[in-house]
Amino acid sequence: MGLFTSRKQKQSIEIKFQNDLLFIKVADEKEIAYPLTWHPKLKNATQEEQQDWKIKEDGSGIHWNQLDIDITI
Repeated sequence: MGLFTSRKQKQSIEIKFQNDLLFIKVADEKEIAYPLTWHPKLKNATQEEQQDWKIKEDGSGIHWNQLDIDITI
């Protein structure tokens, strides 16, 4: 019999902005690219605003504090 849990493990995430794209790299080395045209506030943000993010408590995405933007991963 398998053991199931609803608790998500904390992920290690890397974020970089390059060529009008947002790259998110998760712990399993999977990299996702999002066009910044989908999130104009992120595209026009300062470097400080872009770097002010945290993983959501449930582990389902990323939240940018100063910009009040969430992206699900």
